Amino acid sequence: MEAENDNKKQGWTLIDNVISCILLVYAGIVTAFICPIVFLCFFYTAAPIMLFSTEFRKFVMKIMARAGNLQFITCVRITGIKVMMSGDGLERLTDCRALLLPNHLGLFDHFIFMTAADSFGVNAVGRWIFVIYNMWIYSPLGWLWSSYGNYFIDSVPPHKRAQTLHSLRRHFDRIYHEVDLRWLCLYPEGSRLFLIQKRNSEFEKKRGLPPLTNCAYPRLGAALSAIKVLGPDPNNPLKSNNGKGPPLEYLVDVTLGYPDGNILPLNEIFMSAWRNGGGKPFAIHYEIFKMDPKWKDEEELKNFLFDRYQKKDKLLESYYKTGSFSSESKEAQFPSDMILIGFHILIMGLFALLVIFLLSFVY
Repeated sequence: MEAENDNKKQGWTLIDNVISCILLVYAGIVTAFICPIVFLCFFYTAAPIMLFSTEFRKFVMKIMARAGNLQFITCVRITGIKVMMSGDGLERLTDCRALLLPNHLGLFDHFIFMTAADSFGVNAVGRWIFVIYNMWIYSPLGWLWSSYGNYFIDSVPPHKRAQTLHSLRRHFDRIYHEVDLRWLCLYPEGSRLFLIQKRNSEFEKKRGLPPLTNCAYPRLGAALSAIKVLGPDPNNPLKSNNGKGPPLEYLVDVTLGYPDGNILPLNEIFMSAWRNGGGKPFAIHYEIFKMDPKWKDEEELKNFLFDRYQKKDKLLESYYKTGSFSSESKEAQFPSDMILIGFHILIMGLFALLVIFLLSFVY
């Protein structure tokens, strides 16, 4: 009897594995190729109108940012993963200009960040841009991100740093107020933690800084560039430093945590979650600070951020011991399944029409 039950369990395990593989392959293909291709076609079809109408351009970018976010959330929803939020509520910042600085642990960070942010509504996720590592730039997903203003950046040698940051400042100056953006998001550590721990350790010893275990001291280049262009003007805090519009009002220190500090590759996170009914939840913690005009000075910003990351390291240490950032954590809410299913039906239908259209030129 026990042998028969074991055989049944093995049979169900095999079925579960097959189903999970099919769903994850589907989610991966739609995320990386189908969804970006459909919306790139939409973007370039609408491009002539966007040239003459800034309002229409804002509308298109808002739709594309929202759609991209829904696809990331769908991947999380399929596997049953939960994201717990704690700290300051970002609900009051949905229509505010803010610089968000998450720590960087793994490729799943983006899924955590987007799933949590969706709880704050379309005004937040539809008017944000990211500074992203350029490993994605030559993929359809990267082309989609670029189309609505995200900026790709790579690790650069010291002699090219000034040129790279100048290009980044020009991007902020050109796009932020032109299309009325709100949240500017970047990972100030520069790369995933496991890739930079050795370099960070050398940096700590060289500067005589307290050692960090669970995060790395932030690089200042991208954050400082954002503040120099978009931060409040010390002479007139109601204007940004570039003089083109209202300034960034807040800096949000975002802390991401993985269950037990176990930072798995992206595919293993999804497979493990599927097999374990979602597994332990991931977590995100927010702390909001009023933007200080003094942070335009590199030394002032360094002092503030280095202090924050020392506190972040202790916060993460506590999280890994207790499994929670706060006793008042709440679960990030997903859009309804009907919205997610409807979104996928729409995407697959549009993709099918696109394929039929292209094939009409062949046959």
